[in-house]
Amino acid sequence: MKNITTQQLILKGFTKTGKNEWSYDGEETYVIDFYADWCEPCKKMDTILSNISSVYTDIKFFRVNVEDESELSEMFNITSLPTIIIASKNNESKTIDGAVSQNKLESMILNNTSRIKMAV
Repeated sequence: MKNITTQQLILKGFTKTGKNEWSYDGEETYVIDFYADWCEPCKKMDTILSNISSVYTDIKFFRVNVEDESELSEMFNITSLPTIIIASKNNESKTIDGAVSQNKLESMILNNTSRIKMAV
């Protein structure tokens, strides 16, 4: 997974709609992991997300270091770490606060997306 900046995310269809509010009108499914280098639960989620991202190849996985991208952290109203945002076309976005198991995260991602392609 690679890190993403505010400008890169805006180019992908995310828009700040107000203070601590955003919308998504893109075509793809995104899973965005908000983390900090000092956060132990974030390191656990990084491993889990890396595993999931290697299986579901048509989902875009990105990371946001909250210390480097304070504007994004504010835009998404990040108040705890890790926080994971799942955004997909024609679906409600989901926010996951805190570390969860791989099975739970995978289930939440699958329940929030309309079509998933697995790696062969």
